[in-house]
Amino acid sequence: MISLKNIMFSIVSVLSNTVFHSVCFTLFLLSTLTSTSLACPFCGPVETPLSYGIARSSDLAIGESLTEAVANKQGQRLQPFSLLSRILPSSLERKVISIEPAEPPVEAAVETTFSGTALLLNLPAIGWTARAADEMFIGYTLQIPPLKQKIFQDKNRLEWFVKWLDHPNHAISIDAYAEFALAPFQEVRDSAHAFSQAEVINHLHDLSLQQQRRGFYGMIAGVLARQSPKESQSACTNALISILTEDQSNDFQAGLDGVLGGLFIALGEQALPILERRGLFENDASPVDQRHLLQALRFCWEYPSDTVPRTEVISITRKLLPVPHLTREVIVDLSRYMDWDFRNQIVAMWDTLGGEGPLIRPAIVGYLLACPSEKSTSLLAQLKEKNIELFEKAQQAAAIPFPAAAP
Repeated sequence: MISLKNIMFSIVSVLSNTVFHSVCFTLFLLSTLTSTSLACPFCGPVETPLSYGIARSSDLAIGESLTEAVANKQGQRLQPFSLLSRILPSSLERKVISIEPAEPPVEAAVETTFSGTALLLNLPAIGWTARAADEMFIGYTLQIPPLKQKIFQDKNRLEWFVKWLDHPNHAISIDAYAEFALAPFQEVRDSAHAFSQAEVINHLHDLSLQQQRRGFYGMIAGVLARQSPKESQSACTNALISILTEDQSNDFQAGLDGVLGGLFIALGEQALPILERRGLFENDASPVDQRHLLQALRFCWEYPSDTVPRTEVISITRKLLPVPHLTREVIVDLSRYMDWDFRNQIVAMWDTLGGEGPLIRPAIVGYLLACPSEKSTSLLAQLKEKNIELFEKAQQAAAIPFPAAAP
């Protein structure tokens, strides 16, 4: 079977230089457009919050399991439940109405079989789904602010979930965290005043805390430091700095990107000297920490008024170009930022790091093809003269959208 790559190469071979330049230009731009999610970039993957399901459901009920779940031919686990009560919306909070007379049992999709009380949602194109629910979780369900109601009880909707983040009921705590993880940053920022500064700092230093939550609290600490009076700013800022400067027990630190993002929120451009003292721009720095820094810079690019100016984002990103494992991603990011003034330094990577990473030279070619300056045409010609075979391979690879920069 002829591969897609071979087909692409065949098409490329019959294109004129002018058309090929245009094709590469378009495809490279598409490949550099990393998707910008409105959700928290530091919070990690989360399950869909309960309020999202409630907003989509045509029916919401409380039930009782009857027998164990059985997998159907598609591998979906279905479990029968009796319907005990129906949950209806009201002006203040949802209310529970007993189902009388009794309705026939329903089969609901479940992740795993369980016994006891269940919360059931009837979702479009899916049908009934069920999850285990004790009395505490049902009480939480009855109070959840509607998804589309941004102001609830005269407050930002997200403020309501702050008190549930550390709830002893694990299901409630996870659901409240998911609300913040999927909310736009502006809404998280506007609800940050509802957090206790002391509790946020305690979370940052809590070694038992899930590390991705640490990233979330790092972001909140930055917002609190920025919003607080000057005399109380230093507590959150110092907590963020201490995490960056303390010795880490392992090289993999999920959530450090949020701590770095929080530091940019708190200090703006004054965060750079701290990062330099931490050695994050050196080749022997932790590769994981450096990727976290690149992710934090992408966050800053999206929210310059809350962090640092975009010109500063470009300047700091440039410092990471010589780091071998980040060179390709830095080139992609600088192209997305339309930083064409750095083209000579990027082209210089062709002979140094270009031979070490298979995607670096295609990234250089793609960057130059995307660059609108006439000087980029001259630079492309120079690279072609150096080694036409290497250049053509890189040019062909640049015409095929390669993986986006790592998140």
